Amino acid sequence: MTDSGFEVVVIDGKEHVIVPPNPSGLTRGLARLPYKFEEAISELIDNSITAGASKIEIEIDMQIGDTVYIHVLDNGTGISRENLPFAIQYGSNLRKPGPSLSVYGFGMKSASQSFTSSFALVSRMKDDLNASMITFDQELIESNNQMLHPIEAAPKKYEKLLDRISPKGSATLLIVEDANHFFPSDMNNLDENKNKKFVEKRVKSTIWHLRKTYQRFIDPSDGRAANVVISVNDEEIIPWDPFCSRENIEPQKEISRVLRTVKGDTGVLTLRGFILPPKEDFSSEESYREADIGPNTHGFYVYRENRLISDAEYFELVRRDTHMSSLRIEMSYEASIDDLFKPALNKTKAFLGDLEDDILEFLQPLLREADAQSRGRRRVVNTSGIHDPSQRKIKSIEGRIEQVQVDPIDSDNAMVSSIYGKVELPISSVQMEGEQIFVDAVEQLLDGILWDMKLINGKQAVQLNKGHEFYQRVYLSTRNSNVAAAMDMLFWALAITEAKCTIPEYRKQFRQFRYEVSKALRELAEALPEPRQNDLDE
Repeated sequence: MTDSGFEVVVIDGKEHVIVPPNPSGLTRGLARLPYKFEEAISELIDNSITAGASKIEIEIDMQIGDTVYIHVLDNGTGISRENLPFAIQYGSNLRKPGPSLSVYGFGMKSASQSFTSSFALVSRMKDDLNASMITFDQELIESNNQMLHPIEAAPKKYEKLLDRISPKGSATLLIVEDANHFFPSDMNNLDENKNKKFVEKRVKSTIWHLRKTYQRFIDPSDGRAANVVISVNDEEIIPWDPFCSRENIEPQKEISRVLRTVKGDTGVLTLRGFILPPKEDFSSEESYREADIGPNTHGFYVYRENRLISDAEYFELVRRDTHMSSLRIEMSYEASIDDLFKPALNKTKAFLGDLEDDILEFLQPLLREADAQSRGRRRVVNTSGIHDPSQRKIKSIEGRIEQVQVDPIDSDNAMVSSIYGKVELPISSVQMEGEQIFVDAVEQLLDGILWDMKLINGKQAVQLNKGHEFYQRVYLSTRNSNVAAAMDMLFWALAITEAKCTIPEYRKQFRQFRYEVSKALRELAEALPEPRQNDLDE
């Protein structure tokens, strides 16, 4: 025992101090996790689904005095009195081995704390004659600085609620009689009408969130997850269909791979890319509205064990663009490979880690196709002869320009060697007939960038994005060979110089640099005259 009261144990001849967490500080800190209300409710539903519930009932309403009560009731396997303390323990490993919606064992506790300082858990198993109740009370914990949780027989009023969903069978009820953190701290709680409207708004947003999050569970026609009936205030939740399967939309691209963690655990990752049709191709106006296609709903939809944990994001791989609004990527993975994706404690974020390059490669052709469809494929640009002068000039001097060694690995990747070392980079390579090409104008480039490096017949070349405003309004509007040649040489120099830096940590910065410069040039080009229509038509 140390002077400060910590217990000391000796392991392998070395002293170790046992430092338990401070109960008061721990519970206060976890109460500050950044949960939105609807995300917190989802955490409670996760526990019910993990317990095998086929029916979950949620009630959210106001009581006299403008306090908000919340009940989450399910007909799952229930929890015995002996195991109730584990259910309310932080980091509990009460759940059975195998796939589960639970990740770290914090969800139910920290989620509930986000909207209340006191809640109770009532449960009984199938063979139990009576239900038991355990209570979490922040004030009690802080006043004693101990994880104290009263446990007792459940009051009859709660037994009746269990019987409602599972007559004399197994069931569990989470009870919040006063959600004292429900309203924002700056809200005037004396205005009853305003409070009521706020509760109604929260209920509405919660229903929409649950429609998305548990889409696979509440859709009877989806065989990937166990079917569950979820209701909020007696309204059964119907699934949202983000990939418009009812419109018979097929994935443009699909892969499924078995991945392995450092620990040796394996699991399946599935990626499916969808490009949603334009409004006029939907079967009805209602179906189009339900699809919710817009500037903030495209991107990756990430499912862990069939439960949506993140939606409409790009993991900072690319920047959001209006011409990508029809693109949605379904990304599903099994809990056994959580170590690869490291889901956030509140299950609202996943990380790609070492998979970033593979997923970016999957994404690239989908971005190009979504952009092309968004533009109606109307910018098929005639570039005949524009780059001929610069091809000859670059060819005459490129041997005098210092370049790094770039060796293709496959059609999409190359090994770059420089004074900083070697690194594999996503540099594409092709063989093309005719004279050596150093400037290759293509219909679109990833993320709307203006230029990128490419190997053509083994030589370092630059790709230019014909769909970019700068290309449209500078190259096509001027038709000046000297201007075009000067621009070509500038972008070629930028491309080959970027390849010289083989420090892996700088790859994102260079991609960001290209994006920001391309964005600035797009905005600057908008001040220039529009290209003539006969310049755009092939």
